[in-house]
Amino acid sequence: PICNTGTPLMAPQAWAAPGEEETGWHPVTTKPPSQRLTTQKITEAPAQIVTPKGPSQKNKASRSKFLKLKRKCAVIADNKFFVAIGTLLTVWALMGDDLKMLLTEKPADPIFDSLVIVNLVFFSAEVVISSLGKDDYVLSFFFFLDIISTATLLLDLSAVAEGLFGQSDDISKARSSKTARVGAKMGRVVRVIRLLRIVKLFKALSAAKKENNKPQDKKILDGEFEDDEDDAEEEEVNKESVVGKKLSDKMTQRTIIVVLSMLVIVPLLEIEESDKMPSSGQFGADLVIERFRVAQANSTDPQKRLSYEKSVLKMMYYHNWFAAQGQCRGDSSCPGDFHEDVFWVGIGGKENQLPVLESVASNASLSLSTVQAWNAATKDQDMRFNFGSMPDDAVNALGSPWNTRCSDKSGNRLIGISLLGARISGLVSNVVQCAADLRFNEASVVFPTLITEDERDQWFFVFYSDKRRLTKLEAGMSLLTTVFICVILCVASIFFTSTANVLVLAPVEKMIKKVEAIRDNPLVAMQMADDEFKREEIAKNHKKKQSEKRCRDPRSMCRESESELNETVILEKTIIKLGSLLALGFGEAGANIVSSTMMNSSVGVNVMVQGSRVDCIIGIARILNFSTATEVLQGKVMTFVNQIAEIVHGEVDECQGAVNKNDGNTFMIIWRTDGRDEVETNKMAEMSIFAFTRCAASISKSPLLATYQTHPGLQQRLGKDCRVELSFGLHCGWAIEGAVGSEFKIDASYISPNVSIGASVAQATNLYGVNLLVSQAVTEFCSKQMLGLLRKIDKVIIKGSKDPLELYCLDLNSRAIRPPDLPKLPITWNSYYRFASRQFNETEKSRLWTAKNSMVDVLKSDPDFERMRRDFSSQFMHTFSMGYQNYSQGEWKVARTLLARTRNMLSREDGPSAALLRFMEYFKFQAPADWHGVHPLESDQ
Repeated sequence: PICNTGTPLMAPQAWAAPGEEETGWHPVTTKPPSQRLTTQKITEAPAQIVTPKGPSQKNKASRSKFLKLKRKCAVIADNKFFVAIGTLLTVWALMGDDLKMLLTEKPADPIFDSLVIVNLVFFSAEVVISSLGKDDYVLSFFFFLDIISTATLLLDLSAVAEGLFGQSDDISKARSSKTARVGAKMGRVVRVIRLLRIVKLFKALSAAKKENNKPQDKKILDGEFEDDEDDAEEEEVNKESVVGKKLSDKMTQRTIIVVLSMLVIVPLLEIEESDKMPSSGQFGADLVIERFRVAQANSTDPQKRLSYEKSVLKMMYYHNWFAAQGQCRGDSSCPGDFHEDVFWVGIGGKENQLPVLESVASNASLSLSTVQAWNAATKDQDMRFNFGSMPDDAVNALGSPWNTRCSDKSGNRLIGISLLGARISGLVSNVVQCAADLRFNEASVVFPTLITEDERDQWFFVFYSDKRRLTKLEAGMSLLTTVFICVILCVASIFFTSTANVLVLAPVEKMIKKVEAIRDNPLVAMQMADDEFKREEIAKNHKKKQSEKRCRDPRSMCRESESELNETVILEKTIIKLGSLLALGFGEAGANIVSSTMMNSSVGVNVMVQGSRVDCIIGIARILNFSTATEVLQGKVMTFVNQIAEIVHGEVDECQGAVNKNDGNTFMIIWRTDGRDEVETNKMAEMSIFAFTRCAASISKSPLLATYQTHPGLQQRLGKDCRVELSFGLHCGWAIEGAVGSEFKIDASYISPNVSIGASVAQATNLYGVNLLVSQAVTEFCSKQMLGLLRKIDKVIIKGSKDPLELYCLDLNSRAIRPPDLPKLPITWNSYYRFASRQFNETEKSRLWTAKNSMVDVLKSDPDFERMRRDFSSQFMHTFSMGYQNYSQGEWKVARTLLARTRNMLSREDGPSAALLRFMEYFKFQAPADWHGVHPLESDQ
């Protein structure tokens, strides 16, 4: 036929995979298997249509970039290092400000502010990443809580906190102390709001708990189960169910709202002690200014002056800073029992009143003699409240002229003296000249209130107290509060959800997880059955021990405590059994059918799903002389086949293979290579050869199968030396995995020309008289060491293959192996031993796949392999190689001589040598004129 362009159309080649090219009718270039590790749906090949790029394509590109960004954000949000960093920063955000107040002074604030900025940036990025990477995060409860808790970090910045909550020094705003009380109360509320960050820590700890609760695989040791009752309750936690997620979120949300609401509202409803009575500092400041006015009015009266100075000293000593430093005498109460101590006294006023301030400050300065006499008197004080003394350096500072100049946030100028203006060994390490040298919440100011506005505009007394001991105490209590709230949130959450979790949610989630796991991978149901059996055995052992313990106690009278199974447990076991039946019935090829059917939300069942293209290694195992065995064994042939199948299936499974079909005398095995890298594909190819080698050895070693050697009927038909033997063929290529059948009955299988080629290779073992035949498509993935074990015996054209294929055999003499003479084990093959056997197989499977040494090393270390290879000497291999080379090059007379020699070099006739001699004999040992070393496979002619 001719197409519109006048180009002859070419029929599609049998070896071309559907959908391999864009158009269906043209020559196909076969790609090597390593480049075809993709899964494609069976679709008709449409003609290529070139369309100009437009807005739709731009939108697709933009959407593709967005989806890529979304996937990256999802990976980052779930990354354990990202979560760990977030958890550490959350802990720091909760405790950093309190640690700053507890352990450092104001000069360290810039360092802590930098850390706050780092936290702020990280948590802001976390909100953005979670918004992009988590579908149910935006506008959720935790979304708003994360935003609020992140915003509260701004309050930890020193400049922000001082600007919002710093007490103003302006006398017009502080004369009634209301500003101070309101600021203190708001500070406590803000500290509670900061506890919203606990929610972030709570979320991180919950996620970590779920991750750590994943059970570890338990192994069978010495034939017994580990008796651990807690392990019987462990379940795999892969993904939280929708029901569980909603219930957990609701319970957590309500718990958080209740606890934090109480913490925020209760402080606002409390009446502060300062609201009940004016403070002693306020009274002392008013007393000082009153005595100073009297002293100024009676400047010639020394008693008035002394009365003023004593009022200042009483104010300073009543709030003695040094009393807390061990300057108190006896066990009586003293200023050290309280947490605010006056350290600065002076005169304040407007900037334009500076000359007046200097004059008043000079007059207000205390005489050193009066201060020394007062300090000496305090040492002998014996009252219920003792002032405590001051060190000599502080006494000298208090008796010195008031000339320390400072300013407050309102722009007022201050002139006075500071008790902490110089270092005092053992007492003062951090010099504080002015109140500005302390944090805003570490100092409080007291002004006289019994003055008029006009007097305030001229000058006023100022007293600053040190609150650092109070802030440290509050910081310590805040740390304890944080820990306490964390415990309360966890306990409350567990308490509210425990009953629902135990009775309903946990069983339902377990069932949902099992159904989801079976839906994603139906083959996992067998592992579930093993895990469930293990738990049952552990429970039985525990119950048995408890029963024995009760019987030893005469008070118990050996009462048995029978517990009725909940319906949820029965339903869970039923799900596992159904899943196991699906896995056994459909196998690996049917996994896609089961998965797609279960993922469909509709009630109807559509098993006629579209197939998918996979790359794989195809193995065919054939039972030799099966027709004769069927005629002789009759009904027992099923037992015969199943005994062979148990060996083949077990060996293949240990080597990563999956049995697809059991067709009487034939087993089809698949080693899937799609999705694997080159190293894994190479190892898979070598494991397929290793698996069939193990099968040949295990069949010969089996005591059960050895009994058929003495069967009279088989000996009569097959001879005295009859044995159970299998032949194996291996090929590699693509195949279509899917369902074959109708709505009445389906089988999960593989369809492809490569499957037919694999069957032809297996059939060719009869022609060449070998146990294991491997096609070139498989050997291309093998290492040089593995190729060294194989013998190239021919190059043929097989129906379905575009290119000629070289055939290799692995020379094995399975008759060299005899069943071991071991006593019969005194056990009954029951569920326990089946389970133990599967566990052992899984261990071997993992060991073989993760082994660092090559499969060739494993083969050579196998004593069975060494015995099966003992007959095949290097001289034999070298002679056959020379004979095959002459045969391939057309020198058939030389080849005849060499192959005739290798034909009889072994203890039995060499099959490949005999096959090549038969082929050459057909042409009378004269190579045809068009001979290129290739011929059609005889079985395909």
